Amino acid sequence: MPEVIRQALVQREVDVIDIPMNRTQAVPCSALEQAYDWLFFTSVNAVRYFDFDQLLPQAKILAIGNQTTKVLKECGLPVDFQPKEGFSEGLVSEWMATVTEPQRVFWPHSLRARRVIYDSLTKGGHTVLEQVIYTNEFVAEDRKQLIQLLKEDRLDYVLFASPSAWESFYETVSQLADLPEVFWENLRIAAIGPVTAKAIEKEGQSVAIQPKVYDMQHLYQCLLEEIKLKE
Repeated sequence: MPEVIRQALVQREVDVIDIPMNRTQAVPCSALEQAYDWLFFTSVNAVRYFDFDQLLPQAKILAIGNQTTKVLKECGLPVDFQPKEGFSEGLVSEWMATVTEPQRVFWPHSLRARRVIYDSLTKGGHTVLEQVIYTNEFVAEDRKQLIQLLKEDRLDYVLFASPSAWESFYETVSQLADLPEVFWENLRIAAIGPVTAKAIEKEGQSVAIQPKVYDMQHLYQCLLEEIKLKE
């Protein structure tokens, strides 16, 4: 969370509690030994865990989200295409509208990545070369901390930056039998974008906060603005 927003929340006597719903871990994999036209980075973690020895000099780079683009540029790498929409469906529709012939796409991703990119691109006649380079896990220590927080009944807002983070939270809540009956009613849920919001709504819960720009900076800003309105 940006320090300026954290301080603004602290000034309003808001306790900010960070509990990772997922921690990333590298997955051993064999190097890709095939040519490709495009390299798709769909998250900051994909950049962090990618073996750049596999980067072909003639390949173009696509990045989802402002933060992913920022990290790539900090690595000295140009971003040839960034879709306006910060999620897979937006990537597919925008990118496919720009290419006129079949492309070979290298897509390094997490073990839990959705299949939207692979399914849509292959259906459109493109070749997708996949590589699972990291996994997301909800570790026991973080789960224990979340359970303690839930039992203390201290939550007013909870922010989710991915469907997998929501799944870890929801599964933990569902296993606790002694929560107040009004737990969900009193909780304000914030989602980074429509994909995460859809996962939340699938379980019958409503999303109170969702930024128009799908990144953490704007999600935090939306939270701060709502809290200001309640003053």
